Amino acid sequence: MSEHYDEHYINSVTALGDTHEVVTTQAIFTRNGIKLIDRGARINSAMREKLVKHKLIPAIDECLSVTDGVTNASLRDRAREILDNEPRFQFFHSALPGTARLLNAIYAMPLNAPLAFKLTVARERRPEIFEHSVQMTLIALILAIKSRLPERDLASVAAAGMLHDIGELHIDPALLRPGHPLDPDAMRHVYAHPMTAYLILQTYPMFHPEISTAVFEHHERLDGSGYPRGLKGEEIGRLGQILMLAEAVNALFEKSWHTHGAARLAVMLKMNRRKFDRELINHLVRLLNSGGRAEPGGRADNISSESVAAQLNQLAEVFRLWHHAHHTCPPEVAEEPLVTFVNQRLTDLERTLLETGFHPDALAAFTTGIENDTAVLAEIQLMTSESHRQVCDILKEVRRRWAALRDDSAGRAAVEFWVARAQTLLQAG
Repeated sequence: MSEHYDEHYINSVTALGDTHEVVTTQAIFTRNGIKLIDRGARINSAMREKLVKHKLIPAIDECLSVTDGVTNASLRDRAREILDNEPRFQFFHSALPGTARLLNAIYAMPLNAPLAFKLTVARERRPEIFEHSVQMTLIALILAIKSRLPERDLASVAAAGMLHDIGELHIDPALLRPGHPLDPDAMRHVYAHPMTAYLILQTYPMFHPEISTAVFEHHERLDGSGYPRGLKGEEIGRLGQILMLAEAVNALFEKSWHTHGAARLAVMLKMNRRKFDRELINHLVRLLNSGGRAEPGGRADNISSESVAAQLNQLAEVFRLWHHAHHTCPPEVAEEPLVTFVNQRLTDLERTLLETGFHPDALAAFTTGIENDTAVLAEIQLMTSESHRQVCDILKEVRRRWAALRDDSAGRAAVEFWVARAQTLLQAG
């Protein structure tokens, strides 16, 4: 963990002390053995500068207690409120025989005092991380139950879900705001959050290696397109595979449920069968079917065939630009790692489009004859939107990998040609 980025966690901890009673349960020392704060001291913002300047021993989470902190019971209660009141969870709720097993798993999950403190910091100072984690945990538990995992494993899934993003507490909150531009250095810190969480969890035997490993893997993908290590297939454990899909589903719901309902999920599942376990995807497909047809929401009536055709043309041009850049590369350049990465990712996306009935070279032609069918146009638009999102993910990964390349790399030049034009196209859309 970067000590510089730990200052953001210290900021949250000391700010928590301004609204809650945060007290040291043991003395806090510097790495050199100098006592900074005695046992029984009240922590608040006035302590910030003293704490930020030093590497602390023990870790600060092990030295503090807080009134009205997170407990298994409070997590279970919040999960119940979400199941009962959040519209997107009503969709899952109606397809399940009951919620007792989900809620019991959360109540039974392992949770020690330092990590309960960390979740309290998230709940009070970074509620977007806390709420995301509870909701993601519910989806992960639904997938685990549908996969017939035993009760002990359900408790591990619950713990992994609740703790999967604790690494983000050590990142500058500004970097995680939607739309915030990220340079390669900032992206490196954001992409490191699964490793940060893993390093925290591995210090506690009750969370390592099963839960810590699943947390480490929650942004990996079966086709190797994830991070931080680009793991593939069976290199990713079963719990990690559950977290991966639950994270993707919840992130999609957070961004698009109010406009597209379950329709966007149906398209996402159709277009990501190489990235996630097919059995887990099939569980969600059956939930979609049992919950009724996934109708597009909100703005379907405002969709025009012209706008959909324009978006499809932009997507087709992204593919054409890459084919031109790749085919004009000398053989030795085409084999460079970054060129190979982009080519594989775009080839996989093209193959997915073909499998779903869309030829990348003639995408706009699919709007011919359906100008007045808003339901079909809406599904095509969702497919296009998901394809754009995947291209944007490739662009982000390319920028992250640039830091490891020589500035004069011919492969980098070829990829930069495509990146610049692809970004212009997608921004114009």
